[in-house]
Amino acid sequence: MKEEKVTILELEGGEVNILNAEKESVKLTKTGLFLCKAGSVTLTIDGTEYHMQKGSIIVYFSYSSLHIKSHTANLKGTLIGANLETIQPMLYNVSNFNALFVIKQSPYQAISEEHFKALNEHIALIKMVAEKVNKEKEQAMDTSNLPILEIARKQAELLSYSLMLEVLQCYTNLTPSNRAFSRKDEVLQKFVTQLYRNYRTQHEVRYYAEQQFLTTRYFSTIIKECSGKSPTQWIATALLVEARNLLSHTNMTIKEISDALTFPNQSYFGKWFKNLTTLSPLDFRRGMPAKNKEEKNFIDVVQRGINHIEDTVEAIQPIS
Repeated sequence: MKEEKVTILELEGGEVNILNAEKESVKLTKTGLFLCKAGSVTLTIDGTEYHMQKGSIIVYFSYSSLHIKSHTANLKGTLIGANLETIQPMLYNVSNFNALFVIKQSPYQAISEEHFKALNEHIALIKMVAEKVNKEKEQAMDTSNLPILEIARKQAELLSYSLMLEVLQCYTNLTPSNRAFSRKDEVLQKFVTQLYRNYRTQHEVRYYAEQQFLTTRYFSTIIKECSGKSPTQWIATALLVEARNLLSHTNMTIKEISDALTFPNQSYFGKWFKNLTTLSPLDFRRGMPAKNKEEKNFIDVVQRGINHIEDTVEAIQPIS
């Protein structure tokens, strides 16, 4: 069964073993937040305990460990989670990028009534648009409905980005805690920040490893352990998101896009893009549907492309 890219769950205290995390600690597969609307819950994330009440939120990250220790019977709240591949392009538009790592240090926050109301309104809108997307998907067999489906998807994307900015506002006054980042946390933080600045021109894992004076193998192990994705997957995802954006929203030629993303040549870029999306850059720009009828999980598509490329040359190597 295909995993949803974004999940919104309304949780209540009467449920048995919420998220299967009450009996024992579980690894989270998505990044997101929990908004407490009533009652209270005591939980731990990566061993640190938090006591949540109405009007508080907690942000969690992929591959964190969650254990729900106790909760009141009247607990109510909204849990939102998204795959990292869905969130990553939105993260690249956040001006205070390093603030996200501060939040990872101190994920719990009591919020104002104003923020509480705003978050609820955002969530309601996202749920409404998600229903519209699902409805349009059912009618997408008629190709005339494809533009409407694309509009609905864009609405969902923009609303999700708006929600993320609203959450960041809740942490505006947050200062770093006294608990220092682990060495592995620091490696991931520096990598993501450097990737954000350099992915258009620096495509080799070795470059990012050398920036931190680490071997490529050890660096890759740390990134995979902390984020669930290899550095190659991070780089490929960033490039693919940017390529899609330039194809969809600019008048740049395919060659200009290939050059802007520092591919060896237009032909290599075209083969790389088609292998990850099943469409040539030109067909993608024309809005043609993907050849695979069932939409794959984005990370599976990226990995398929990476495996193919690594069978021939080092993935996405830059011009020497």
